Amino acid sequence: MRRVKTITIDQLKPGMFIVGMDQPWYRTPFLIHKRFIRDTKEIDLLRQIGVRQLKIDSCQGLDVEPEPSVGADPSPDTQEKTAVAPQLNPVAQPASPGKLSQPASNTERSAAQPHAPAAQQDTPTTSITKEQAAAAQQTYHQAVRSMEQMFEELESGRVPRPDRLQLVVSDVLTRVLDDDATMLNMLSLQKMKRFDRTLASHALDVCTLALIVAHDYGIVEAELEVLGAGALLHDIGYIRLPRNLYRRSHDLTDQERTVMQQHPALGLAILRDAKEDRSAVVRIVMEHHECCDGSGFPHKLKGDSLSILAQLVGLVDIYDGMVSRRGGRPAMLPHDAIRQLFRLGDTGHYPKDLLQTMIGSLGVYPIGSLVLLNTGERAVVVGMNRTQRLKPVVKVITGPQGGAFIVPIRIDLGAQASGTSARAITKVLDPLHERVNVAMFLDGIHAEAA
Repeated sequence: MRRVKTITIDQLKPGMFIVGMDQPWYRTPFLIHKRFIRDTKEIDLLRQIGVRQLKIDSCQGLDVEPEPSVGADPSPDTQEKTAVAPQLNPVAQPASPGKLSQPASNTERSAAQPHAPAAQQDTPTTSITKEQAAAAQQTYHQAVRSMEQMFEELESGRVPRPDRLQLVVSDVLTRVLDDDATMLNMLSLQKMKRFDRTLASHALDVCTLALIVAHDYGIVEAELEVLGAGALLHDIGYIRLPRNLYRRSHDLTDQERTVMQQHPALGLAILRDAKEDRSAVVRIVMEHHECCDGSGFPHKLKGDSLSILAQLVGLVDIYDGMVSRRGGRPAMLPHDAIRQLFRLGDTGHYPKDLLQTMIGSLGVYPIGSLVLLNTGERAVVVGMNRTQRLKPVVKVITGPQGGAFIVPIRIDLGAQASGTSARAITKVLDPLHERVNVAMFLDGIHAEAA
């Protein structure tokens, strides 16, 4: 039976299990407000984001200690409860990240949840240098060329060399581990510049973003290499289908959609021809369209039977499809796509801890979003602030009256000086309607104001 009580932030301590906060999810670094408190750093973070009252369940964690009588010693019962309470919740015992390549159980998924928001280790105000942007661009374009060549070989019936695939994964992974912020910026920029996506560009984009999310999720480097390979190959079965079906997949008949849903099985056949023996890669290709609630395809798997790596690739695949132009269909605004991701977690399609990490990686206002500020100014989101999701780093590009700044002003909305009229985002704008070329502000054409 649950024993829920309301406490203040000052009463919160490690070992307690939170079931509610006085702040909505989008104002916190946590998508899931039911969580075990492991250390004082998490409490400091909650205090920093404005949490003042919380609800705890003393059946899943520690209770509030009663006021001790003067001179009284803690009872043995209280001491025993303090010693064993942290083991009452599986989240309190993180499993080794290496286990994530196996068929993940619900316990493993809970254990894979990061100890604290990965963004706490990042500095959202760090500027991207020209050298960093050039290196990311070179890595990306070389990878695109390699992927295009690989898909051409597959379409001609040849099995591509495995070392080429490994080189692409290695190059992208190295860049992600060294500088994920620049790679995410590059990914956003390429989306805006690309008129339509190809199988090769889609595979690379999914691979890059999947590696970023997986790194934040806590997957070890050895597993990241396998994940990257599976992400590059996840849609490989499409080369055995008519190309026009892939290009217009948003407007298919029921019969055509059934044909399209054969691509995981076709991809498996290609992997067998290529003698791909890594089970994790095979499962990503076969299961990336399966969902936790059994609503996916081709086998309607659910729950513990699913590979968490395949779930991650599938989730990134959905997001990439929403924010990409395809067959003449306009791309969805990234902010709207984030809302769709949240609904997928709310309806049980995907694990909420995985969604929490992905939203944390992308931000509530993803890089490249055009936003209106409370001052009447317009700004482009150029960096994330994951501990304050509603306050990203922006470049202010126009004044309140609409006049464009010669030099955009770079501001971290989460680090404004106290006592000033703080800027805040009031709404997301459509760059097409506003006639703003957002890409030019991500491409370093404009210098940043100090």
